[in-house]
Amino acid sequence: MSQWDIKGLETNFEGFRKDRYPSLSIADAFERFAIRQVLKDADLSDDEIESGIFAGQDDGGVDGLYFFVNRALIQDETDLPDEALTAELVIIQAKFETGFAETTITKLEAFCHDLLDHNRDVDAMLHLNADAREAIRRFRDYYTKILASPHTMTVTFAYATKSDQVPNIKVGIRAGSLEKYVKSQLSDAKTTFEYWGAQRLLAVARRTPNTTETLDISKQFTADDGSAVCLVKLGSLAKLLRDEHGDVRRSMLEPNVRDYQGAKNNVNKGIRQSLSEVTAPEFWWLNNGVTILASKCSVVGNRIVIEKPEVVNGLQTSYEIFQFFKNQPDKADTRNVLVRVIVPPDEQVRSKIIRATNSQTPINEVSLRATDPIHFDIEEKFRLYTLFYERRKGEYRELKKPVDQIISIQTLARAVIALLLHQPNNAYATPSRVLKSDYDRIFSDDHNRDMFVACMLIQRQVDKYLGDRGEDFKNARSIIKYFVSMAVACTLLKKVTPPSDKELASLVPAALKPLDPKMLDEMADMVFKTYVAHGGTESVAKGPEMRGAILKKLAALQAPTGGLGI
Repeated sequence: MSQWDIKGLETNFEGFRKDRYPSLSIADAFERFAIRQVLKDADLSDDEIESGIFAGQDDGGVDGLYFFVNRALIQDETDLPDEALTAELVIIQAKFETGFAETTITKLEAFCHDLLDHNRDVDAMLHLNADAREAIRRFRDYYTKILASPHTMTVTFAYATKSDQVPNIKVGIRAGSLEKYVKSQLSDAKTTFEYWGAQRLLAVARRTPNTTETLDISKQFTADDGSAVCLVKLGSLAKLLRDEHGDVRRSMLEPNVRDYQGAKNNVNKGIRQSLSEVTAPEFWWLNNGVTILASKCSVVGNRIVIEKPEVVNGLQTSYEIFQFFKNQPDKADTRNVLVRVIVPPDEQVRSKIIRATNSQTPINEVSLRATDPIHFDIEEKFRLYTLFYERRKGEYRELKKPVDQIISIQTLARAVIALLLHQPNNAYATPSRVLKSDYDRIFSDDHNRDMFVACMLIQRQVDKYLGDRGEDFKNARSIIKYFVSMAVACTLLKKVTPPSDKELASLVPAALKPLDPKMLDEMADMVFKTYVAHGGTESVAKGPEMRGAILKKLAALQAPTGGLGI
């Protein structure tokens, strides 16, 4: 190995940290750097990366845990597909060190005993922090739901350091013991232990995605706006959908608002039958085809060149074609599929196309409504405060904006749910459900736009404050933070009933200044004590009782003889 690999990795990482995580320590930033490289092909957003991180005190020796079903990341409130075909559990540990240590793998094995042994009660795992316990609970709950379905299960351990040496034999023995234990619990799982040293991390970090693709065509019609309708060879479309590992490019299919409905779905059975019968009529006669959005496309001879392709309709067709050619990528096949390549002039038209071409099945309204005028207003408003509102996944990541200045739709929605709707329990436990059911209450076009600024500024100050308190709250920060934010807003407004959007908007001047440390101390301590008094578990924070108790205490504090003196 070469010391140049280490130097190259350190330089690459330092640029990453400077651009994206300037306020984090080297160790914390390296965790995120390594996780992003290990999961690069999954194309996760910043929020999705953060959702799997529970590093810190009492993390069980694990920096991140990610569970995928059909290559889709499973988070709280994720809807499982009708048919689970593949499942993958990825457990990552990253250390800014120049070697691989036995103790790290020993901790991973101890964690896996907690994770996989159902005789161990998650609530009793007080040696683990709340985020680690919640990750274990989430994996157990979701994997149990798909156990009855025929599927493949993969467990991958990734141990990342800046080492330029192969691990010694003792480390290898420890890793073998860990794999053996996992196999004893998940007998059908394929288990691998991967060492990510300087050379591997650097190679993946340097790899940039190809944004220009080509398709072989038989016939084509082009429009003046740059769009095209064409007959594409089946094998060519399959090649477009295949990544360098031979898997389907989920990132290209992700904009599609439908999900793959499974091999047993009648429509997919029909597509599969058409593909397998070589004597059947021409494939495109029997199939509605595929719609691809692109930033640019052009026809050169018998090929169409597409810039930044996104399959927004025809997921079932695309997936079945991919599977048909998966184990025979060079199979000769003269049949065609109808493909429309559209170059939309702006995002509003893009969303209209997605909505129209997916009218036969339920649509993810939240993702489509990211182009509603209110979200453009919020984006412009946030820029005044050096915040970047990410209406589309990865938009500001590609621009290398600092992560702590990027606000996703769901991040903002959680703050609004807690402060405007007075539902901190739902902001913590079921934000996606509330966002879908109460979208018009959260993002009403009538809302004062400063309300969104106030909610976000208060939430950010509370997050920082709780982080600065270290381990005072026994790793319950992620659980209590929305309750603390609600309590802070109630205190600033001197009322405990849900505020109006204008009342919250009036807090912008106060939220722009550092919040009173004494007030933050009192609110955080009160919320934490209430949390502990009600049992101190994740399930407690998800119910209405803790919220009600906090509001009663706030009312008492705001009485004429209350401790706040207001």
